[in-house]
Amino acid sequence: MKILKFKKSAKGKYKLLLDNNKSITLYEDVIINNNLLLTKEIKEEELDSLMKQNNDIHVYGIALNYISIRMRSIKEIKDYLKRKEVSEKLIDKTVDKLIKSGYLNDFNFAKAYVNDQLLITNKGPLKIKNELIKLGINNEIITEVIDDIDNNILKEKLSNLMEKQIKIKKGSSNSIKVKLVNYFTNLGYEKQMILNELSLYKLKSDPVKLKKDYDKLYNKYKSKYEESNLAYFVSQKLYSKGYTKDDIKKVINDDDYE
Repeated sequence: MKILKFKKSAKGKYKLLLDNNKSITLYEDVIINNNLLLTKEIKEEELDSLMKQNNDIHVYGIALNYISIRMRSIKEIKDYLKRKEVSEKLIDKTVDKLIKSGYLNDFNFAKAYVNDQLLITNKGPLKIKNELIKLGINNEIITEVIDDIDNNILKEKLSNLMEKQIKIKKGSSNSIKVKLVNYFTNLGYEKQMILNELSLYKLKSDPVKLKKDYDKLYNKYKSKYEESNLAYFVSQKLYSKGYTKDDIKKVINDDDYE
């Protein structure tokens, strides 16, 4: 089949018009690598090889485009190409080429991922670690990048977040502490670090919430108990909610609770 004409197409591709009234579209690299500009002829037995080379370049290109949006892990690229219904063999070939070209590197990806998460999110190291596991990063790399986190930066980050959360958490001092521990545990901070940071604060029960809880309990049970027993019963209920004895004494005695 003789090539009658080259017609430039999109994204580095050319449409080849053939003498059999047919046409094929090939990437420029395939044309150059097979000297088609010089011979201007395609043998029938070469066609399958040309189309295979073309597909290889196409898959490599869509993988590069996916990486250009942001850094990717090897697993992310493999999963993406699987969704594109690329064969396992070509996926492996493409990934190997991307690694050799320096576009894929799980250590560099993990390092950048940790830095980004610490910078733009409230996540702690344990949550980031779990996300890296899901992204297919091996344990050795994960251990190295997580251990490399500056502890001072982590403490400062936790301290700033703690101050904000203490201002908005409501309830008894004990319930506030439980809420804070659960909140930061879910964010991926180690429990001991959370408790160490909490020890720097003197948590106070919210007076408005305490008065509201007291009034609710008092009104609910005042018809069921005599005054002396009512005070004891309400005290126990408030104590179970995490209020301290001093909190309860102040609100019951209406002793200018603050």
